[in-house]
Amino acid sequence: MKVSVSVLKEYDRLIKAIKKVNESEADFLHVDVMDGDFVNNKKFPLEVVKDVKLISTKPLDVHLMVKSHDLIKKYANLMPEYLTFHVEVINDFRLINYVKSLGVKVGLAINPETDIKHLLPYLDDIDLALFMSVTPGEGGQTFKEEVIDKIKEFKKIAPSNLIINVDGGVNDKTISLCKYAGCDMVVSGSYVTNSANYDEKIKSLR
Repeated sequence: MKVSVSVLKEYDRLIKAIKKVNESEADFLHVDVMDGDFVNNKKFPLEVVKDVKLISTKPLDVHLMVKSHDLIKKYANLMPEYLTFHVEVINDFRLINYVKSLGVKVGLAINPETDIKHLLPYLDDIDLALFMSVTPGEGGQTFKEEVIDKIKEFKKIAPSNLIINVDGGVNDKTISLCKYAGCDMVVSGSYVTNSANYDEKIKSLR
C-alpha cells in the first residue's frame, strides 16, 4: 500500500510538517488545494505550493479542489508527480490531455455522492482515480463506509494499471476497508500528522 501524507491540518506549521514527512517512510506528500469556490475553504495557493515543492524531498501528490481550468493548468506547470482534479469539473479530455502533455501523471477525483459512471469515459487516459471518502474541503472528517462499495464496483471495470486511491478519514481502523476494496494507495492526514512518530502511523497503513 502506497501512503501519501496530507499536511492540510498542519497548514499553520507547514514547514515543520513537511520536514517530518521528508524524514518519514511516506511515498508522497499530499497537497490539498482549495479555491473557496468548489469547496468553502481556501488553502495552498500557487505560491505556497511552489515553496512546498522546494522544501519537499517526497514526490508531490497534488489534489485540486478547484473549478477553474486555467488554475488547474497553472498547478500542472509546477510539475508534481500526480495532479488530481475532480471529474465533476470536466466534460471532455482537453484538460487531461494538457496535463499529460507536460509529463505529469493525471488523477481524477470523485466525490462520495457522484456516480462512478462519470469516470468511465476517462479510464484509459488517466493514471489514478481518487475516491473521496469524506466531503471534500475539511480535514479530520469521519470515513464514509458507503464509498467502499463504489470502489469495489469500480475495481471490476478499471484497467489493472490504474491506481485506486482513497482520501479522507484513513486511519488504522478504516485501512482494512480500503484494502478489502482493493485500493493501491491511501491519503492520510491527521492520523499521521497528529502523531509524534509519523513512521509508526504510516507503517500501520501498509
